[in-house]
Amino acid sequence: PRWWFERQTNAMASAWRRCFHAAWMVGPPLIFVKDRCFWVYCVDGRSMGPTLNPQGSFLDRCFRDWVLVHKNAEFQKGDIVVLKDPQTSLWSVKRIVAQEHELVRHSGSWPASGSLMAGSLSHVPPGHCWVEGDNPQFSKDSRTFGPVPMGLLDALVISVVWPPWRARLLDDNSPS
Repeated sequence: PRWWFERQTNAMASAWRRCFHAAWMVGPPLIFVKDRCFWVYCVDGRSMGPTLNPQGSFLDRCFRDWVLVHKNAEFQKGDIVVLKDPQTSLWSVKRIVAQEHELVRHSGSWPASGSLMAGSLSHVPPGHCWVEGDNPQFSKDSRTFGPVPMGLLDALVISVVWPPWRARLLDDNSPS
């Protein structure tokens, strides 16, 4: 019957209106929190192992770490941070090893010209930092591309929130 169809159509329209209203009320605050305060980020790769994404057991290899990050934080030497890779513009997670005006001993191939020998000291210029992964074998970091502008650092990693058996605060400022 026609009356039944009209009733269903009105109910569907009302449901869509409620859904749109809920999205309109929840969306902007959620975007604000994501852009300004906290967010959850999935860590890819093995460059920060064993601190993040450990490979010790089969179960560990099946799950990637999800971390809680704090935007607009003050970064210090030893902090684990989310940053934009200066070569690929992809997000990555690394540890700050040195900040501006510090000397760092490096073992990589930076600069690409090869003028610096492995184990030599490099000066970190103003407005830059030196970032490295905890697992040098799998890490593409400042040992490869040199100092990173501080403007590429996006967020401070606070804790691991997933998987549950690896959930913990990351506050010791040193590799595990």
